[in-house]
Amino acid sequence: MQGGCAISMVDEVLVERTLGGLHDTLVNRLPKLDRIAPILDIGCGTGAWLHRLGGMGFTNLHGIDLDTAAFATDRATATFANLDYDDLGLDGRKFDLITAIELIEHLENPGRLFHHVARHLADDGLFLVTTPNIHSALCRMRFFLTGNLKQFDAKGDPTHIYPVLLTALERVLPRHGLTIAEQWHFPEGASVSSRLSTRLLARAARLIVPDPHPGDILCLAIRKA
Repeated sequence: MQGGCAISMVDEVLVERTLGGLHDTLVNRLPKLDRIAPILDIGCGTGAWLHRLGGMGFTNLHGIDLDTAAFATDRATATFANLDYDDLGLDGRKFDLITAIELIEHLENPGRLFHHVARHLADDGLFLVTTPNIHSALCRMRFFLTGNLKQFDAKGDPTHIYPVLLTALERVLPRHGLTIAEQWHFPEGASVSSRLSTRLLARAARLIVPDPHPGDILCLAIRKA
């Protein structure tokens, strides 16, 4: 599965496979949209994010994933595509909101994702991206001590293959006519996915090393330049 959203249905709410609370944060960051605005979730998994949006009243919802057999919501449609190699099969459709939640780190060729987004994002649309944050003091300290990146080492998800470096992203996005409009981190100010001893060590490191990018997940709002 390219990207991961959910694994089961409980009281008509799909259980999220993302870090708990991430979808809540993204909901609070949504732009003002008509309930009939076209929305695309790339790497939709079983559809937890689209299912949530459908519960909020949005009706024009579509997902793309490598494993559409796992798609489990009737509030949206989904089609198959291998994002690294395929056309998305959307013809000239444009979307006011495109999301890629915990997806880009799974791709062999992230540039293809930006190509698809540039093609299908409305001129005033928003592209929301989340990915493991490799810029935190905790992650940098771990790399310094072990030579391995958190969430991309032997303990991390074996399908994580592409860590997102902000400097590289800021250079490649303009090639596709895109730019970062806003960035933030989740959770605010700290990691919740590391052991207590590691978090305490990172807290001590912050006394010496600046930590402008805390949190486990990097979140980006991207628009057309």
